[in-house]
Amino acid sequence: MPRDRDNIVDSLVRKGFKKDGGDHEYFIYYNKQGKKTMKKTKVSRGSSYKTIGDKLLSKMAKQVGLTNPLFLKFVDCSLDRDAYEETVFGN
Repeated sequence: MPRDRDNIVDSLVRKGFKKDGGDHEYFIYYNKQGKKTMKKTKVSRGSSYKTIGDKLLSKMAKQVGLTNPLFLKFVDCSLDRDAYEETVFGN
């Protein structure tokens, strides 16, 4: 199910991802201790990407270490930062 790009970006930032510049928006995850991790994703800024479709959502989910359903919960805010770290890093 597609999601609004701005909502995805807001959710990523609220949950510990930091923007890393460039012609695309790269987001790198920093854990709760402030350490940079290997988890990252990219969000295209083109006008045709105001809504992110299932195919790109699936790629983003894989990049950040989640299944598609968990990534949608992450974006929709029913999966919080603590649960994300527990799921991905086992903390």
